[in-house]
Amino acid sequence: MNKPDGSSFTRGDQQLAEAFALFCGLGIHNTRMHEKAEVAMKRQRVALEVLSYHAVAKLDDAIRLSKCLVPSARYLKLNDFAFTDIGLSDDETLICAIKMFEDAGAFSAFKIDYTSFCRWLLSVKRNYRSVTYHNWRHALNVTQTMHAMLKSSTELRALNRLDKMALLIACLCHDLDHRGTDNKFQKLTLSPLAQLYSSSMLERHHFNQCIMLLSISGCDILSPLTQPQY
Repeated sequence: MNKPDGSSFTRGDQQLAEAFALFCGLGIHNTRMHEKAEVAMKRQRVALEVLSYHAVAKLDDAIRLSKCLVPSARYLKLNDFAFTDIGLSDDETLICAIKMFEDAGAFSAFKIDYTSFCRWLLSVKRNYRSVTYHNWRHALNVTQTMHAMLKSSTELRALNRLDKMALLIACLCHDLDHRGTDNKFQKLTLSPLAQLYSSSMLERHHFNQCIMLLSISGCDILSPLTQPQY
């Protein structure tokens, strides 16, 4: 664009310089955005690592639970729609959950490590907050209702073991980390969940919490499954 012959710059030269400057500016901006995104991703990985560490139950607790006696479903009244968790200790609620998965054939059919399952179960319980309704015992009751349906319904009894296990996992994890407020509240208060998700904020969060727990080493109870099964 230099004019060695002494001629003046033209309108075309000016437009070319402006376009070049614009693309240079965009290039610099995108580079900075990329750097910020990389830093943000690294921070997110660290945050998830810290979260997973605190979200997962201790191995010692899982080993202790794995040694507990598990009575029959009839003794625990798990097949009855009149089942109630009132009067059950926290350990007894965990025993009930173990028995439901056992009756669904999860351990025998898919070779799930029992200690890992106990650790996953304790971690699920740990990730329910102490809110009035959407808490661990609510999740247990929903799961027990599904268990009773699987036992009493001719159509549901025909489901295979993989389907039954998937239903029990879904029921047990369906309200993970619920904050005790609804989606409308999240939206009106511009909560972090509302900023992260455009719709169904809580449901997406529950699902992601479920997948996170199933993916953590020591809680990955679905690891024995084949890829199509998973």
